[in-house]
Amino acid sequence: MAHRLLDLGFAALLFGASIFLWFVADSFPESRRFAQADADYWPKIIFGIMALITGVLVIRSFLEMRRSGDAMQGAFTMSDDFRYTALRIAAMGGLILLYFWAFQTTGFILATFVFLVLASFVIPYRNMGMRFLFAATFTVALVLFFTRALELPLPRGVGVFYDLNILFY
Repeated sequence: MAHRLLDLGFAALLFGASIFLWFVADSFPESRRFAQADADYWPKIIFGIMALITGVLVIRSFLEMRRSGDAMQGAFTMSDDFRYTALRIAAMGGLILLYFWAFQTTGFILATFVFLVLASFVIPYRNMGMRFLFAATFTVALVLFFTRALELPLPRGVGVFYDLNILFY
């Protein structure tokens, strides 16, 4: 039952966050550069779809909880599997916060590559070569997409990291 309560709480948190971020995107100023699609077009689409999906997850989790018939007295006992999952979730949250800090300090390329490699250790996967190959390929694809297709500048970091990022884009 604790697993179902955690699923419901997390889905509700994401649902609320996506609605909040939709309103944040709605308040973006108009942009001359993106006159046809405007600056809030893509964020509002993404957060609208995210709200729709997480809303469905909230409803599904709630219905599963009601349908399960599990007793509430055992809802907060933690099994070893639940502790391991909670530890992995906390590790991923810490990595996201570290990525947010490193994004500004080291720049997009290095922060994204290191984040993807470290995040692959949180997810149980054994092939070490694929971890690095995926991180490098996905980072290159993102850099090319943002700098070439969207023509958006990416953070380049500070100090020596700025000089390093100048070599790439």
